[in-house]
Amino acid sequence: MQRFATSLALVLLSVAIPLIGQRHDAPDIQAVRLERRVFDLINTRRLDANRSAMRWDDRLARIARAHSDDMIKRHFFAHINPDGDDPTARGKHAGYACLKRVNRLTYRDGLAENLMEEPRYRRVRISGGQRTFDWNTLEDVARQSVEGWMRSPGHRANILEPAYDQTGVGIAVSAEHIYLTQLFC
Repeated sequence: MQRFATSLALVLLSVAIPLIGQRHDAPDIQAVRLERRVFDLINTRRLDANRSAMRWDDRLARIARAHSDDMIKRHFFAHINPDGDDPTARGKHAGYACLKRVNRLTYRDGLAENLMEEPRYRRVRISGGQRTFDWNTLEDVARQSVEGWMRSPGHRANILEPAYDQTGVGIAVSAEHIYLTQLFC
């Protein structure tokens, strides 16, 4: 039994050692910089479509960031969290209400949301037991996310909706993926 345990430990160690340190060359994805880059690219798309640029809303960004963090921590990817809260409910829990004004009327509107999950790397090459990663850069992630949203009719509609005039982007980074949440009001 001791020999089996020792052999098993050596096998596990031989598998773990190549994985440890393989990520040392990963680019540092600074969430705040990525959030602002996505925001800039979204506004570029809006301006290209003759829409007004949206304003950055720190409260929406905090709510979006919390949702991205939650998706990593609780291992899900969805607009509705495991507690059953949709974007509007999550905003309400955070004390945020989306108020819209039309002429002299003010009404409450729900929050719209775009989600994206991007991999940290494009490809892994294995040669002689060594793993080499082709990492996505901050710019790669920003562009791929916005391009993906623009190819999806529902996400594109959120981005180009003229009534939305404020937004917040929230990023969370795990070892394998980058989670992006964008909220609109």
